Amino acid sequence: MQLPDLGKNSPGKPDPWAKFRGLTWWQLVLSIVPILLLPFGGLIGGAFGAAGLFVNLSLARKPFGTPAKLLAMVGLVLGAYLGYFIVAGVIYIIVKG
Repeated sequence: MQLPDLGKNSPGKPDPWAKFRGLTWWQLVLSIVPILLLPFGGLIGGAFGAAGLFVNLSLARKPFGTPAKLLAMVGLVLGAYLGYFIVAGVIYIIVKG
């Protein structure tokens, strides 16, 4: 009798961590950093953070060279934060008048 492996997902259930498996430590860090907008950015920060997370996960899987991939991922992180601050600033100006 074979005991089930409790560390795996049940058959037919997708692995929620599959997109993170196989990445290097710096790819993981650059993929997760945009989601840090969520705690202080609310809905807008969460939207920019989630978009940055998923785009960086996609970039990490592309067949670019390491320097190009690193620059693209860092640029995307900076773009997500800049985009959030611009949108939040515009909304603040509109609301406060």
